Amino acid sequence: MKRRLLAAAAALVACAAAVAGVTAAVRTGMPAYPAALAADNATEKNTGTYLVSEGARQPDSLLILGSSELRTTDILTHPANFFAGSGLQVDLVGRGSCQSLIHALIVGGQGQALEGRKIVLITAPQSYVPEGIASDMFMANYSQQQLLRVLTDETVPDAIKTYLAGRVQDLFARYEADTGATPQKGTAGDVLSAAWAEGRSPAPYLPFAALTEWLLETKDLADARTCIAAYTDRPAEARGNSLDFDWAAWEQAAMDQAREMVTNNDFAMQDSYYATYIGARLEQQAGQDAGLSYAQSPEYDDLRCLLDLCRLRNLEVLFVHVPMHGSWYDYTGFSADERAVYYENVREIAAQYDNVQLLDLTGYEYEPYFLCDTMHLGWKGWLAVDRAIVEFVS
Repeated sequence: MKRRLLAAAAALVACAAAVAGVTAAVRTGMPAYPAALAADNATEKNTGTYLVSEGARQPDSLLILGSSELRTTDILTHPANFFAGSGLQVDLVGRGSCQSLIHALIVGGQGQALEGRKIVLITAPQSYVPEGIASDMFMANYSQQQLLRVLTDETVPDAIKTYLAGRVQDLFARYEADTGATPQKGTAGDVLSAAWAEGRSPAPYLPFAALTEWLLETKDLADARTCIAAYTDRPAEARGNSLDFDWAAWEQAAMDQAREMVTNNDFAMQDSYYATYIGARLEQQAGQDAGLSYAQSPEYDDLRCLLDLCRLRNLEVLFVHVPMHGSWYDYTGFSADERAVYYENVREIAAQYDNVQLLDLTGYEYEPYFLCDTMHLGWKGWLAVDRAIVEFVS
């Protein structure tokens, strides 16, 4: 038996050495990180670690963590458009349903690569539903590589590991109940997070986790190389290496574009969104949200975990508190009083972190063109964020 164990250990060491050699070879000669990729929220940023850390290494780069609002690049005040050619390179990370738990894994999975940096974090009102992040949306954005990095990082407090592991295990179970599928069963992320969540020693699973991490890092590097190759940088229209903007001119341009893009409804929503999601179903949506509340949600604890990780890494955070669409939710029955409860919950959490600067935009619920639909920042909303970013990085 002893001989078999020694042979197995030797085989594991040899396998690990071989994988490490492959990883080093893949890392050698990685292409330069293109600005065009920074300005796009490519999926590979959510599911790996290399692209986020490499983007953070670029000079004058600012990481923006968000969700589906990052896709509204048809709006000229979107940061990817607004800061093009300014000398500040915004790097977008996140996509639809990337909520606080996913952002916590992204930040935590970076280890100390983001240490001491400034980042922008956007919180979306629709994330704070009573059930929290949906299991299928979590699985669509889950990264085993990021989870393993957090759970094997000796600098991360046990309380954070236990919390994240418990949430991951709960969502694995919910996904199985919802779909009947068990795609993560027996993986390193599954067994290691189960140990942490159940208060068992993770030590027996660490060799399995280490080998899996090496494999996932190699895959991440290969995926990153392919992703980078898909982006061709083109010279941006130069405005000079300066963050000195004519705000009045930008506000006028934002209003002009908004009026062009909003013509078919009274809610100041973008025509395409209104036609697709509301339009003929307008009457059916009257009062549909009566009784809805964001007062209680797992998202609040997920947000605390995310901000704990930001504080651990000494990150300065510009935290964007996005308003709900006042007139729309009045129409659907989500009351102003219930919205106020959600707003205050987020404010109270943010106030507990001295490294967090809250950009509270919730007073603009009824401002036309502040949002471009029922939930996403629009022409005026993005401009308010742009102005705050300039002050934040100056």
